[in-house]
Amino acid sequence: MTADGGSSGADERETANASATTTGKRRRPPAVRRPGMRARRRPRGTERPAVPEGTSAAPLVTRTAGHPADRRHIDLWPVRLSLVEPPARPGATEVAGPYAEGVPRTWHLVFATRGPLVVEPERRVVRLESGSVMLWEPAAPTEPLHLSACTAAGPPAHALVLHLPEAALAVTGEALRDLSGRPVPTGSGPAALLASFVHALAAHTPAPEVRHGGWLGSAAVNLVTAFLDSETGSPQDTSGPQPLSAAAEFTPSATDVLLREIKTHIERHLGDPDLSPTAIAAAAHISVRYLHHLFQRDGRTVGAFLRERRLEHCRAELSDPAHAGRGVCEIGRRWGFRDPAVFNRTFKSAYGVTPGAFRTERLRPGRRP
Repeated sequence: MTADGGSSGADERETANASATTTGKRRRPPAVRRPGMRARRRPRGTERPAVPEGTSAAPLVTRTAGHPADRRHIDLWPVRLSLVEPPARPGATEVAGPYAEGVPRTWHLVFATRGPLVVEPERRVVRLESGSVMLWEPAAPTEPLHLSACTAAGPPAHALVLHLPEAALAVTGEALRDLSGRPVPTGSGPAALLASFVHALAAHTPAPEVRHGGWLGSAAVNLVTAFLDSETGSPQDTSGPQPLSAAAEFTPSATDVLLREIKTHIERHLGDPDLSPTAIAAAAHISVRYLHHLFQRDGRTVGAFLRERRLEHCRAELSDPAHAGRGVCEIGRRWGFRDPAVFNRTFKSAYGVTPGAFRTERLRPGRRP
């Protein structure tokens, strides 16, 4: 893929660093069971939401010297829950989702389970007391949310961060922005129900079994929607996505299941420089043309998705002091960028700076976390 988003053919090849010559007999759209993609036939009447078995790039980037914040993640399609133990100021934990061109807009709900916390979204400072929650929308990858404990005295601070795609919420974007950055107590009403549910999820880590994740994620989306609607006092956007229902969401089509399985396969093989649309299609036992058709329904190309996932992993490692000993090119190779020039050009196209300059700025001594 060219860094400036050129023609689709060249775009797919360069982004994937594709040199694979995998060939295979083209087939018609696949049946439910496909070797290599871990699809399973289920007894009739036991349909449930498909949940990716792989994990995406961690949306939290720790920026604390000598005291990395405790971080755990629970993936519940289509949401993710992060458990954070932020350090006391001046240390901080950065919370930044995969917010880049072509990636669905993501909102974050920050729960102060043990505080108070200092929350700094986009150069503002908000005090979040224990038992409160705050909605936040990242403006750009370079403007993360900072979480800190108000004091080092006493028990460690704890926070829960629920990451939600806007498309899953039946509340208008305008209403969400009106609520963003405002602490809300969780002592009663839908806020209390949501907080209890999220705290229960966190208390039962490790993550629930894959077959339960979709149901729990759907419940989280519905509770969040009820909470947001109760706080904004605005009518739901009836023209957009509606609350998940058993009839609509709990019976995903075979096409949706296949697309999620393909994305999981891609996530697991990002480090393979020969991962290309041809190789991906061969692993799924479908034609390259049908693969592109699946991603068109998702609103992006195969190459764009592959590039975004690789860049997010690279960006996270370049920002993390724990990977300071790795060279820039080594990090690029770890995530499938075989050619350093392609890595530099693609990274700069996405983030406006080269990988080396990005790391220098993020790890600069004395830089405000």
